[in-house]
Amino acid sequence: MYRLFLLFALVPTMAMAQSHSIDSHEVYLSGNADAASVANNTYYQAIDQVQVEWSIIEVVGPTEWEHSFCFPNCNIIGVVAGNNTFPASSEQYLNCHVYPNGVAGEGHVRMLLTTNASVQDTVTWFATIDAVAAVGDASELAIQAHPNPCAGRLNLSGLPLGADVTFCDASGQCVRRMAITETHELTVEDLPTGLLFMTVTDQNEVLLRQRIVSL
Repeated sequence: MYRLFLLFALVPTMAMAQSHSIDSHEVYLSGNADAASVANNTYYQAIDQVQVEWSIIEVVGPTEWEHSFCFPNCNIIGVVAGNNTFPASSEQYLNCHVYPNGVAGEGHVRMLLTTNASVQDTVTWFATIDAVAAVGDASELAIQAHPNPCAGRLNLSGLPLGADVTFCDASGQCVRRMAITETHELTVEDLPTGLLFMTVTDQNEVLLRQRIVSL
């Protein structure tokens, strides 16, 4: 009888735990201080339809570092909380970017995730940023976005073909996503007017972050 009671007592907990899973609760990333950013990701697996609230509860590292998060859409720097509803049997990208801003060091960022207002998980990104070994004279293509303000078209030079371009408004809502083409010219006629934040990424590395004014 005691075993039967114990089994029934565990059923709600077992069912709740099956609503989702997270591939890795500890994620490691590394790079050099001169990198635009370093990043790594895990995945949130929604088994059932779930409602997820997330927030950053701990940040340790040099004060010069900045951070941004993708879950699954990418947010601008400074957005440290959000909520999402994910459909059943879906996989959601969960990423952290660290922007060293030229400063070496070690640190970590911890995110708290609350699923269906009851189940809590944490994901922690551990970052190691090394100092630049030597200052060389290697030439890099100048990355430029012009004209700014823009109306209808925006030219991006010095960026690899296929790089992803995301435009977000001041609230962090992504309003347009596109890719760099051979002409390096984007048609932006349908962008909302006003101040936007443009982020260009290639293979999870941020190549350019810039404020764009759309007319």
